Amino acid sequence: MWRRLWLFWMLATAAQAQAPVGGRVTGPGDFADAPSPAWHERIEHETAANLAALRRAGMLAAPTAATAANDLLWPLQPVTGFDQFDYHGTKYFVDHDPRYPGFVEDYTCGTRTYDLDTGYNHAGTDYYLWPFPWWMMDQGLVQVVAAAPGVIAAKADGNFDRDCAIASSTDPNFVRIQQDDGLSAIYLHLRNGSVTTLPIGARVAAGDYLGLVGSSGQSSGPHLHFELRDAAGAVVDPRHGDCNPAPDRWAVFQPYEDPHIVSLSTHSAEPRFIACGVDEAGHAIDETPFFQKVFAPGGTLWVFASYRDQRNGEVTQFRILRPDGSVFAQWDFDLASEHLPEPFYSGTAWDWKYTLPADAPPGTWQFTADFAGQSYRRAFVVAAPAFDAAAAAAQRAQVGATAARCRPRAGEAPPPNCPP
Repeated sequence: MWRRLWLFWMLATAAQAQAPVGGRVTGPGDFADAPSPAWHERIEHETAANLAALRRAGMLAAPTAATAANDLLWPLQPVTGFDQFDYHGTKYFVDHDPRYPGFVEDYTCGTRTYDLDTGYNHAGTDYYLWPFPWWMMDQGLVQVVAAAPGVIAAKADGNFDRDCAIASSTDPNFVRIQQDDGLSAIYLHLRNGSVTTLPIGARVAAGDYLGLVGSSGQSSGPHLHFELRDAAGAVVDPRHGDCNPAPDRWAVFQPYEDPHIVSLSTHSAEPRFIACGVDEAGHAIDETPFFQKVFAPGGTLWVFASYRDQRNGEVTQFRILRPDGSVFAQWDFDLASEHLPEPFYSGTAWDWKYTLPADAPPGTWQFTADFAGQSYRRAFVVAAPAFDAAAAAAQRAQVGATAARCRPRAGEAPPPNCPP
């Protein structure tokens, strides 16, 4: 009977909640932008002039039916070899309330958008890199690609991409595509030096490379600002909702909240985050992830999970499994346990620390998570340090030399710095 009670207790307590050691959430103003009216007016004139020249040269076809819907493909693409589950979060949508400041309304009649006292109402959708945005930007891990076919109507490169503020005065690197459906698509804040070399007037197909995600111009962090405008210059929101009766334009429906685990990873130390990609001296800096996939028995293991669209009450079941599938550790995690000011964040990241036992079995271990109806798995290896024959020989030679030097002589004291 006592054995049955003990087993019941073990099963009942096996997955208790465990608070993370540290974490990070997206805050107000993160990954925001505010292209200046002067910049926007200049680009409108430049685009109009380029399009007029292309029409005169017969290089601009008449638009297809301007009522085309569901024609936009996803505008981001990770580079070959990217090995996490995802790479982004969605921060802000188009503001449908023309009043300002403080009057905001996204396409669902919610408040995931913003305006400014300068009169700017957010005119696009912001997709940001996550969970290490500056490191991911500098590694060039995520490409911006054309969402629909058309011709390049305007572009710019060579602008600084680490201002970290929407109050800056620098211009963004960007590409503007005159789409075949009659709309104009603007891809803002591209990384300096990454913009396509295709000339004005070149045709692009959906999925063609335009640049890398960056933070050029008036931008508070690495993200793509994707903006659509019609022939009259009015903003077009590609998402349909209660506060936007226009048709949805995405080929694959994008939900308002899309809870996913973006990444699971293992580390030698707690990841180090930064607020901006430059230090006080103006030098470029990145987050320090401390990624590590091989650990020695008795070593320290940090496990890390990042989320898109995490909400209070959505519980994640985490487990660390030994090579034979047995449970080394398991715990539940609910965002509500962190007692944060808001019940929902578009981007979160958390880490936990474990010490592996000295007799940890060697082989491939697993860090797993079950969240929002999906299962995620990340492998890591526990292995004894590799035998270094050269180092062992050098150590034996050192021991031999010390023994010879410290050999006692009759009637003499031992040489200095000799072991007792």
